[in-house]
Amino acid sequence: MQRVGFIGLGEMGLPMARNVCARGFEVYGYDIRSEPQQALRETGGRIAASAGDAARDADGVIVMVRTPAQAEEVVLGAGGVLEHVRPGTMVAVMSTIGVACMRRLGAAARARGLRFLDAPVSGGRARAEAATLTVIVGGDAEDLAYGRPLLEVMGSRLAHVGDIGAGTAVKMANQVILTVSLIAAREVAAIVEAAGVPATTAWDVLRTCTGTTWVVENWPTASAWIERYEPGTALDILVKDSGLALDLAREEGVPAPMLGLTSQLLVGLTHELAA
Repeated sequence: MQRVGFIGLGEMGLPMARNVCARGFEVYGYDIRSEPQQALRETGGRIAASAGDAARDADGVIVMVRTPAQAEEVVLGAGGVLEHVRPGTMVAVMSTIGVACMRRLGAAARARGLRFLDAPVSGGRARAEAATLTVIVGGDAEDLAYGRPLLEVMGSRLAHVGDIGAGTAVKMANQVILTVSLIAAREVAAIVEAAGVPATTAWDVLRTCTGTTWVVENWPTASAWIERYEPGTALDILVKDSGLALDLAREEGVPAPMLGLTSQLLVGLTHELAA
Protein backbone atom coordinates (compact mmCIF):
# COMPACT_ATOMS: atom_id res chain seq x y z
CA MET A 1 0.00 0.00 0.00
CA GLN A 2 1.48 3.33 -1.06
CA ARG A 3 -1.16 5.89 -2.04
CA VAL A 4 -3.66 6.93 0.64
CA GLY A 5 -6.72 9.13 0.39
CA PHE A 6 -7.42 10.90 3.68
CA ILE A 7 -10.86 12.48 4.06
CA GLY A 8 -11.37 14.75 7.06
CA LEU A 9 -8.48 16.87 8.36
CA GLY A 10 -9.93 18.09 11.64
CA GLU A 11 -8.53 18.05 15.17
CA MET A 12 -7.79 14.33 14.95
CA GLY A 13 -7.58 13.78 11.21
CA LEU A 14 -4.86 16.31 10.47
CA PRO A 15 -2.24 14.94 12.87
CA MET A 16 -3.13 11.40 11.79
CA ALA A 17 -2.67 12.32 8.14
CA ARG A 18 0.62 14.05 8.93
CA ASN A 19 1.90 10.88 10.58
CA VAL A 20 0.95 8.89 7.49
CA CYS A 21 2.90 11.38 5.37
CA ALA A 22 5.89 11.18 7.68
CA ARG A 23 6.07 7.41 7.19
CA GLY A 24 6.48 7.73 3.45
CA PHE A 25 2.93 7.18 2.19
CA GLU A 26 1.69 9.35 -0.67
CA VAL A 27 -1.25 11.14 0.95
CA TYR A 28 -4.04 12.95 -0.88
CA GLY A 29 -6.05 14.84 1.72
CA TYR A 30 -9.48 16.42 1.52
CA ASP A 31 -11.36 18.69 3.88
CA ILE A 32 -14.07 21.27 3.28
CA ARG A 33 -11.77 23.89 4.85
CA SER A 34 -8.70 25.23 3.11
CA GLU A 35 -6.58 25.81 6.25
CA PRO A 36 -6.06 22.16 7.22
CA GLN A 37 -5.47 21.25 3.60
CA GLN A 38 -2.69 23.79 3.46
CA ALA A 39 -1.30 22.48 6.75
CA LEU A 40 -1.17 18.98 5.26
CA ARG A 41 0.53 20.30 2.13
CA GLU A 42 3.22 21.93 4.29
CA THR A 43 4.08 18.52 5.76
CA GLY A 44 4.34 16.70 2.45
CA GLY A 45 0.74 15.82 1.62
CA ARG A 46 -1.12 16.60 -1.57
CA ILE A 47 -4.53 18.22 -1.82
CA ALA A 48 -7.59 16.51 -3.30
CA ALA A 49 -10.44 18.50 -4.80
CA SER A 50 -13.14 16.26 -3.31
CA ALA A 51 -13.68 13.07 -1.34
CA GLY A 52 -13.94 11.15 -4.61
CA ASP A 53 -10.74 12.73 -5.87
CA ALA A 54 -8.93 11.64 -2.70
CA ALA A 55 -10.15 8.07 -3.22
CA ARG A 56 -9.32 7.87 -6.93
CA ASP A 57 -6.35 5.52 -7.56
CA ALA A 58 -5.79 5.10 -3.81
CA ASP A 59 -4.64 1.82 -2.29
CA GLY A 60 -6.32 2.78 0.98
CA VAL A 61 -8.85 5.42 2.03
CA ILE A 62 -9.18 6.81 5.55
CA VAL A 63 -12.42 8.56 6.52
CA MET A 64 -12.12 10.77 9.62
CA VAL A 65 -15.13 13.08 9.49
CA ARG A 66 -17.23 14.02 12.52
CA THR A 67 -20.84 12.91 12.02
CA PRO A 68 -22.80 9.99 10.52
CA ALA A 69 -24.31 12.33 7.92
CA GLN A 70 -20.86 13.49 6.83
CA ALA A 71 -19.60 9.91 6.62
CA GLU A 72 -22.54 8.82 4.48
CA GLU A 73 -22.08 11.85 2.21
CA VAL A 74 -18.38 11.32 1.54
CA VAL A 75 -18.64 7.53 1.18
CA LEU A 76 -22.05 6.95 -0.42
CA GLY A 77 -22.94 10.35 -1.88
CA ALA A 78 -22.64 11.61 -5.43
CA GLY A 79 -18.99 12.04 -6.30
CA GLY A 80 -17.96 10.21 -3.14
CA VAL A 81 -15.58 7.40 -2.33
CA LEU A 82 -17.60 4.50 -3.71
CA GLU A 83 -18.00 6.19 -7.08
CA HIS A 84 -14.27 6.61 -7.58
CA VAL A 85 -12.37 3.95 -5.65
CA ARG A 86 -10.93 0.87 -7.36
CA PRO A 87 -12.12 -2.67 -6.49
CA GLY A 88 -9.94 -4.23 -3.79
CA THR A 89 -9.10 -0.90 -2.17
CA MET A 90 -9.26 -0.70 1.61
CA VAL A 91 -11.68 1.81 3.10
CA ALA A 92 -11.25 2.40 6.83
CA VAL A 93 -13.82 4.59 8.55
CA MET A 94 -12.10 5.84 11.71
CA SER A 95 -14.84 8.27 12.73
CA THR A 96 -17.27 7.59 15.57
CA ILE A 97 -20.56 7.41 13.67
CA GLY A 98 -22.67 4.74 15.37
CA VAL A 99 -23.11 1.05 14.66
CA ALA A 100 -26.04 1.31 12.24
CA CYS A 101 -24.29 3.86 10.02
CA MET A 102 -21.02 1.92 10.09
CA ARG A 103 -22.79 -1.27 9.02
CA ARG A 104 -24.52 0.55 6.14
CA LEU A 105 -21.21 1.86 4.89
CA GLY A 106 -19.56 -1.53 5.29
CA ALA A 107 -22.31 -3.36 3.41
CA ALA A 108 -22.16 -0.88 0.55
CA ALA A 109 -18.36 -1.09 0.36
CA ARG A 110 -18.30 -4.88 0.40
CA ALA A 111 -20.97 -4.94 -2.33
CA ARG A 112 -18.49 -2.98 -4.49
CA GLY A 113 -15.71 -5.48 -3.85
CA LEU A 114 -13.82 -3.30 -1.37
CA ARG A 115 -12.00 -4.15 1.82
CA PHE A 116 -13.74 -2.34 4.68
CA LEU A 117 -12.65 -1.68 8.25
CA ASP A 118 -14.76 -0.24 11.05
CA ALA A 119 -11.86 1.41 12.90
CA PRO A 120 -12.70 4.20 15.36
CA VAL A 121 -9.90 5.55 17.53
CA SER A 122 -9.45 6.69 21.12
CA GLY A 123 -6.80 8.85 22.73
CA GLY A 124 -7.46 12.46 21.82
CA ARG A 125 -5.38 14.93 19.87
CA ALA A 126 -2.18 14.50 21.89
CA ARG A 127 -2.06 10.79 21.13
CA ALA A 128 -3.07 11.43 17.52
CA GLU A 129 -0.02 13.67 17.22
CA ALA A 130 2.18 11.08 18.92
CA ALA A 131 0.77 8.22 16.77
CA THR A 132 -0.17 6.30 19.92
CA LEU A 133 -3.92 6.04 19.42
CA THR A 134 -5.87 2.91 20.25
CA VAL A 135 -7.53 1.69 17.05
CA ILE A 136 -10.60 -0.47 17.70
CA VAL A 137 -11.22 -2.59 14.63
CA GLY A 138 -14.23 -4.42 13.33
CA GLY A 139 -13.91 -6.25 10.04
CA ASP A 140 -12.54 -9.28 8.24
CA ALA A 141 -9.18 -10.56 9.52
CA GLU A 142 -7.71 -10.57 5.99
CA ASP A 143 -8.79 -6.99 5.44
CA LEU A 144 -7.16 -5.99 8.72
CA ALA A 145 -3.96 -7.76 7.74
CA TYR A 146 -3.93 -5.75 4.52
CA GLY A 147 -4.61 -2.46 6.32
CA ARG A 148 -2.45 -3.05 9.40
CA PRO A 149 0.73 -1.36 8.05
CA LEU A 150 -1.27 1.84 7.52
CA LEU A 151 -3.23 1.72 10.77
CA GLU A 152 -0.06 1.09 12.79
CA VAL A 153 1.31 4.41 11.54
CA MET A 154 -1.47 6.13 13.49
CA GLY A 155 -1.93 3.90 16.52
CA SER A 156 0.25 2.00 18.95
CA ARG A 157 -2.46 -0.56 19.72
CA LEU A 158 -4.80 -2.25 17.26
CA ALA A 159 -7.58 -4.27 18.86
CA HIS A 160 -9.57 -6.55 16.52
CA VAL A 161 -12.89 -7.08 18.29
CA GLY A 162 -15.14 -8.66 15.65
CA ASP A 163 -16.84 -7.92 12.35
CA ILE A 164 -18.11 -4.57 11.05
CA GLY A 165 -20.01 -2.79 13.84
CA ALA A 166 -18.03 -4.38 16.64
CA GLY A 167 -15.32 -1.74 16.58
CA THR A 168 -17.87 1.02 16.87
CA ALA A 169 -19.77 -0.80 19.63
CA VAL A 170 -16.61 -0.95 21.74
CA LYS A 171 -15.88 2.72 20.99
CA MET A 172 -19.42 3.51 22.16
CA ALA A 173 -18.66 1.71 25.42
CA ASN A 174 -15.63 3.92 25.92
CA GLN A 175 -17.59 7.08 25.23
CA VAL A 176 -20.36 6.13 27.64
CA ILE A 177 -17.94 5.45 30.48
CA LEU A 178 -16.08 8.68 29.72
CA THR A 179 -19.30 10.72 29.71
CA VAL A 180 -20.61 9.21 32.95
CA SER A 181 -17.21 9.74 34.59
CA LEU A 182 -17.08 13.37 33.51
CA ILE A 183 -20.52 14.23 34.89
CA ALA A 184 -19.79 12.33 38.12
CA ALA A 185 -16.40 14.00 38.60
CA ARG A 186 -17.92 17.45 38.10
CA GLU A 187 -20.48 16.72 40.82
CA VAL A 188 -17.86 15.25 43.14
CA ALA A 189 -15.60 18.28 42.70
CA ALA A 190 -18.44 20.53 43.87
CA ILE A 191 -19.21 18.27 46.83
CA VAL A 192 -15.65 18.02 48.19
CA GLU A 193 -15.00 21.73 47.69
CA ALA A 194 -18.21 22.55 49.58
CA ALA A 195 -16.80 20.39 52.40
CA GLY A 196 -13.59 22.43 52.41
CA VAL A 197 -11.36 20.08 50.41
CA PRO A 198 -9.84 21.40 47.15
CA ALA A 199 -10.76 19.18 44.25
CA THR A 200 -7.10 18.85 43.32
CA THR A 201 -6.41 17.39 46.77
CA ALA A 202 -9.21 14.87 46.34
CA TRP A 203 -7.95 13.86 42.90
CA ASP A 204 -4.40 13.32 44.22
CA VAL A 205 -5.85 10.77 46.64
CA LEU A 206 -8.39 9.20 44.30
CA ARG A 207 -5.76 8.54 41.65
CA THR A 208 -4.44 5.85 44.01
CA CYS A 209 -7.90 4.46 44.90
CA THR A 210 -10.40 2.09 43.35
CA GLY A 211 -12.64 4.91 42.15
CA THR A 212 -10.13 6.44 39.80
CA THR A 213 -10.97 6.97 36.13
CA TRP A 214 -9.34 8.59 33.12
CA VAL A 215 -11.22 11.78 34.00
CA VAL A 216 -9.79 11.82 37.53
CA GLU A 217 -6.29 11.05 36.28
CA ASN A 218 -6.50 13.73 33.60
CA TRP A 219 -8.64 16.31 35.39
CA PRO A 220 -6.86 19.40 33.97
CA THR A 221 -7.72 18.21 30.47
CA ALA A 222 -11.23 16.98 31.26
CA SER A 223 -12.22 20.00 33.33
CA ALA A 224 -11.01 22.32 30.56
CA TRP A 225 -13.65 20.81 28.30
CA ILE A 226 -16.18 22.45 30.64
CA GLU A 227 -14.32 25.53 31.86
CA ARG A 228 -13.17 26.58 28.39
CA TYR A 229 -16.13 25.23 26.49
CA GLU A 230 -16.54 26.23 22.86
CA PRO A 231 -19.31 24.87 20.62
CA GLY A 232 -18.08 22.03 18.44
CA THR A 233 -15.34 20.87 20.79
CA ALA A 234 -15.02 17.87 23.14
CA LEU A 235 -18.31 18.24 25.03
CA ASP A 236 -20.31 18.43 21.82
CA ILE A 237 -18.54 15.34 20.54
CA LEU A 238 -19.61 13.54 23.72
CA VAL A 239 -23.19 14.76 23.18
CA LYS A 240 -23.10 13.20 19.70
CA ASP A 241 -21.51 9.99 20.88
CA SER A 242 -23.77 9.48 23.89
CA GLY A 243 -26.74 10.00 21.57
CA LEU A 244 -25.37 7.35 19.21
CA ALA A 245 -24.89 4.99 22.15
CA LEU A 246 -28.51 5.55 23.17
CA ASP A 247 -29.58 4.73 19.62
CA LEU A 248 -27.64 1.48 19.82
CA ALA A 249 -29.20 0.57 23.17
CA ARG A 250 -32.70 1.19 21.77
CA GLU A 251 -31.97 -0.79 18.60
CA GLU A 252 -30.74 -3.74 20.65
CA GLY A 253 -33.53 -3.45 23.24
CA VAL A 254 -31.09 -2.93 26.12
CA PRO A 255 -32.25 -0.72 29.02
CA ALA A 256 -29.74 2.07 29.67
CA PRO A 257 -31.21 4.43 32.27
CA MET A 258 -27.85 5.81 33.46
CA LEU A 259 -26.79 6.56 29.91
CA GLY A 260 -30.11 8.26 29.23
CA LEU A 261 -29.82 10.47 32.31
CA THR A 262 -26.17 11.29 31.71
CA SER A 263 -26.87 12.19 28.09
CA GLN A 264 -29.63 14.58 29.19
CA LEU A 265 -27.36 16.16 31.81
CA LEU A 266 -24.61 16.64 29.25
CA VAL A 267 -26.95 18.27 26.74
CA GLY A 268 -28.20 20.57 29.50
CA LEU A 269 -24.64 21.45 30.49
CA THR A 270 -23.67 22.43 26.94
CA HIS A 271 -26.79 24.61 26.64
CA GLU A 272 -25.95 26.26 29.98
CA LEU A 273 -22.35 26.91 28.96
CA ALA A 274 -23.33 28.25 25.54
CA ALA A 275 -25.85 30.70 27.00
